[in-house]
Amino acid sequence: MRSYYLPPAVPVAALVLMPFLPFVNSSGLWLGLPKMMVWGAFWCLMFTPALLLSERLMARRGEED
Repeated sequence: MRSYYLPPAVPVAALVLMPFLPFVNSSGLWLGLPKMMVWGAFWCLMFTPALLLSERLMARRGEED
């Protein structure tokens, strides 16, 4: 597996596993919002740095080839 596929896979895995994580899928609030909403919003925002890192890894790999 190429190394530039890994950074975006982390937020995807976090969002896919969200309903199965007991500390997220429970009643309660984080920052005054439901836990699942905060978890989902956080990992959606983490897509941007993950994609940036992936792009830089691809560019570095392109320069080496």
